[in-house]
Amino acid sequence: MGYTVTHIIDTDVDGLWQLFFDVEVAHAMVREYNNMGSFEIVEDRVDEHGMRHRRIECRSNVELPDFVKKLVGDGSYTEFGSFDTLQKKYSAYAVPKIGTDKFKTSFEMSARPIEDGSRCERRIVVENTIKVFGIGGMLARVLEHAQRDAHEQSAKFINTWIQAQRVPPSSNA
Repeated sequence: MGYTVTHIIDTDVDGLWQLFFDVEVAHAMVREYNNMGSFEIVEDRVDEHGMRHRRIECRSNVELPDFVKKLVGDGSYTEFGSFDTLQKKYSAYAVPKIGTDKFKTSFEMSARPIEDGSRCERRIVVENTIKVFGIGGMLARVLEHAQRDAHEQSAKFINTWIQAQRVPPSSNA
């Protein structure tokens, strides 16, 4: 089950990627939205071809019903991602700590300049696959809803962060 979300971000494409990889911004977002859990970047490297690879251990802070916990544990997962510095595209997949044979999520994030290039449109394409007989469709809808909310929160947070960091133009200019 796949879906696509887009958001207008109040910076240029390079600025978006700088914020995306900024650990301070990510930790501030987790603090702001306490429901996101926590994460630890355990690998962040650039290979000989210029691809940036990240492995992130994510711990969920979401309360799950007991029957869901039996399938996915506490919802914690590892994200394996790579950023193509030429195409400026981040592709990743998530591997849950429990239920790796039943749950798969992958996504691709890209951005394109809009207006005069001072803003961009962030596009996230997500594919969720859930193989649980009888309730897979319902779980996929719940997961998609939670992911869409998280994407909306992140866009709002990033734009607020950008506005707070901007210095007004000098009146002496």
